[in-house]
Amino acid sequence: MAYNSFTAQADTKLDNKCRIVIPALYREALGEEFRISLGFDKCLYIMETKVFDSVSRQISKLPLNSSAKLARRFNAFSFSAKTDRQGRVVLPPQLRKALGLEIGDAIVLAGMGPYIEVWSDSEFSKAVELSPEESDILMSYMNFDYEESPEQTDNEV
Repeated sequence: MAYNSFTAQADTKLDNKCRIVIPALYREALGEEFRISLGFDKCLYIMETKVFDSVSRQISKLPLNSSAKLARRFNAFSFSAKTDRQGRVVLPPQLRKALGLEIGDAIVLAGMGPYIEVWSDSEFSKAVELSPEESDILMSYMNFDYEESPEQTDNEV
């Protein structure tokens, strides 16, 4: 299944009507209606409906004794959403409560490939901190070995 690849991050605030702004770069790819669900860290997930449905189906295929809690967290705390003309979406009370969000809180939206994460600013800062071991692992995957251009030959100085 093809999906949009969400990247980058955006900052917003929870306004006095419990709404956040979904940036234009995300809105077009999400479509008119999308899903907001409780994430597995202290964040929310925003997904295209087709991606949400695919994840939900995959969870339902797991053995019940190992999937019930996962399905409950993902499905029971899931809401269909649409943005208004200004690109705002209301965060339901259950999701605000799960994250401890209050009116005026700074919010970070982070593109994660097939979905977007919604974090309180303070929790996002903690989530992106790397231990020295994690930093070493990440750096081991950073390969800056560029191929030579076809015009260059071994005889050129």
